[in-house]
Amino acid sequence: MKYAILSADELFISMAELKALLKRPFSYLTGLALFEGNVKNIAKRSSTIKAIGEVLTISDDPREINEKIRGKCFSVKPNVIMNSDKDVFPALYKEIIKGTKFGKNCDKLDLIFTDGIILAGIREEERDSKSLQIHSRKPYSQSGTMDAYTSRLLVNLANPEKTILDPFIGVGSILLEASWMGYNCIGGDIDNKMIEKTEYNLKYFNYECRIIQEDISNFPIRENSIDAVITDPPYGRSVNAKDVKFEELYESLFFTSAGILKKGGKLVFATDSKFDWRDKIKSSGLKVDSIHFIYLHKSLSRGIYVVEKP
Repeated sequence: MKYAILSADELFISMAELKALLKRPFSYLTGLALFEGNVKNIAKRSSTIKAIGEVLTISDDPREINEKIRGKCFSVKPNVIMNSDKDVFPALYKEIIKGTKFGKNCDKLDLIFTDGIILAGIREEERDSKSLQIHSRKPYSQSGTMDAYTSRLLVNLANPEKTILDPFIGVGSILLEASWMGYNCIGGDIDNKMIEKTEYNLKYFNYECRIIQEDISNFPIRENSIDAVITDPPYGRSVNAKDVKFEELYESLFFTSAGILKKGGKLVFATDSKFDWRDKIKSSGLKVDSIHFIYLHKSLSRGIYVVEKP
């Protein structure tokens, strides 16, 4: 059995990311998912899944955990999921590690305390936080730019097979993550200045995407040819509402996506949570799979829509 350590900050969206990448059932404890079967590079490519490993044992008795690890060498990673348990865990931990050897070069042992039980497991892979931090330092950024973590999350929620399109590239945050994952990427924007910034950011990291300067409603893309449309359209205070007709812009996004997406393809987009686009999505022939919310600050929460072409 495998375990996945989820982000404590965004538990529900972390579960959604795991579901999209795993494509199989899993059970859930607070901050922790359990599932069967082998996996590869799910944690590494993720935004919110901290680590994945192989379960050694699960018990509410520290002595049972100790029987599994006594006499062996580990680099121990204790993890108390709920703050209310932090005072209880030290005594349990002391009992668990009796007779255990420690070394930086030994297997990483996760000891996770949640919902009254302890999971002991050997960590197999971790989120590639370094690449996210590097992408966060891209040369061009601006107010309202989507961060690397959220950009990678959107790509993973779509989990396309091969080709993605971002028709509102901004400074290219989503394209950077898609390129890092090895997808064929197409980006577009009506603003030439945004295109120049995106191309510079891509070149800085030695990534390549096809870039188009065009309005969303006139993209030169064949019908039924794109696996996923992943984008962050204009919204919020950073956009001059007088210059943007939001309803027309989003309607163009929905109807264009309905035409160019393959059957079963995904449209994943972010928006201000105050907007409700479900009716307009339905009228375009697409189907809403799920909606998630991420709090940014007191004046803005993002709604993230995962939409499918039936």
